[in-house]
Amino acid sequence: MLEQELKNIWKNSSKTAQISIETDRLVEEFDTKMTYIQKKIRNRDVREICASVIGILIFSFFAYEIPFPITKFSCFLSILWFVYVIYKFRKSNQQNSSEKFSLSLKEQLAHKKQLLQQQEKLLYSAAYWYAGPSFITNFIFIIGLENPADYNWKNLFAENLLPLTATDKTGILIGLAFFYLFSIWINRRAARKDVQPILKNIEVIQQQLNNSN
Repeated sequence: MLEQELKNIWKNSSKTAQISIETDRLVEEFDTKMTYIQKKIRNRDVREICASVIGILIFSFFAYEIPFPITKFSCFLSILWFVYVIYKFRKSNQQNSSEKFSLSLKEQLAHKKQLLQQQEKLLYSAAYWYAGPSFITNFIFIIGLENPADYNWKNLFAENLLPLTATDKTGILIGLAFFYLFSIWINRRAARKDVQPILKNIEVIQQQLNNSN
């Protein structure tokens, strides 16, 4: 009886040790992947915020310079949209930068999982809050462009830059449509390729930790 109990204890302890080794390996791999994805998210957030600030400056100039009422109105909409984008990515950056080292391993995993789920939601919903509104404001901007001569407006730089003919407007709008569809695809691909695998890693580690208890 005693010999059998000792064998059972040995088997259980060996199994626990194996689970512990496997968990340590998974945690080490997870830390490497998490560090990489957090750096990638930070770079994206900074890049988008800088692009939005530049966008605000450009559309502020257009709103001041261009005399066409509908186009001028779209410039104000674009500025509001850029402000919203800055808010979204600043919030994302703050969430991504929050570290809670005082938490236990289980609590840290739960915290990281929540952060990644927020990023996954952000990427998958980009069509609604990022691509869609931007395309609409650009559509209004282009459709609102009129004949400069009707407003006695002369600006050779702007006239050469802006699509003033129906053909140019159609070409630009088709190009923008493809660009924003591509951006939606890129965001969803990032969610599938970068975020979801790490979420699965977290779930595996959490399961291993539960099995070791």
